[in-house]
Amino acid sequence: MNTKAFVRYLYAQVPGLAFARFRAMDMTASTFSKPEYAGAAHIDINTGVIIDIGANRGQSISALRRWAPLSKIIAFEPDPSCAEVLSVRFRDNPSVTFFNRALGSESANITFFAPKYGYWNCDGMAATNLDAATDWLSDPGRMYKFDARKLTVERHSVKCDTLDSYNLLPELIKIHAQGAELKILNGARATLTACKPALLCAFPSPEVTELLTEFGYAPYVYVDGLFNPGEAKRPVTFTWYLNAHHRDKLARRVATAA
Repeated sequence: MNTKAFVRYLYAQVPGLAFARFRAMDMTASTFSKPEYAGAAHIDINTGVIIDIGANRGQSISALRRWAPLSKIIAFEPDPSCAEVLSVRFRDNPSVTFFNRALGSESANITFFAPKYGYWNCDGMAATNLDAATDWLSDPGRMYKFDARKLTVERHSVKCDTLDSYNLLPELIKIHAQGAELKILNGARATLTACKPALLCAFPSPEVTELLTEFGYAPYVYVDGLFNPGEAKRPVTFTWYLNAHHRDKLARRVATAA
């Protein structure tokens, strides 16, 4: 039996189990975050701006603050329940600015889909596309004994902006948006051109890689302190995208260390 699939089955069956589990993960996110985040320590962000698109409950904010502690983080999260958590969690932290917004290729009011499976509020799967929000759960490799009768989806009308409309100057952009990454990047073309930030993208599609190649980026996987060429393979979540400026800096750092 797939252990993770069975644990997710228990989330749906046992009241409060998923909440307790993810609450513990939130509290320890800065220490036990995905190892890909550690690449931020090598980008020379210093006091610069990091944009966190798809901040969820703030796990990525905590991870990024660990590896770039002097940075300013501007976070975007459209899910209303997660937005409430973020507004409380970081309300006294002047280095974090939060917007309860979706990002996309144009400004509009859109529908945001938030799934719930049994007792499990699946906020990490919420998306601007219904299929993207629900298909993950029906995969038998991910959910033991999936029962469609236990799946409900809340629909929320949310404001969607383009990243370009905020006129930000990021050193790094992190994107985890359940399939909306390409639309978000199309709404960030001016920002990519002007600022040439590094990018940290979850499960990128071939279209995402193709678009970023147009801007001079190449994909990398961060493993054991090194950026290796290529896209991340599951179960690794994030692929780094670096341009010539980042690659030259990293090469000089390696040469100096040698």
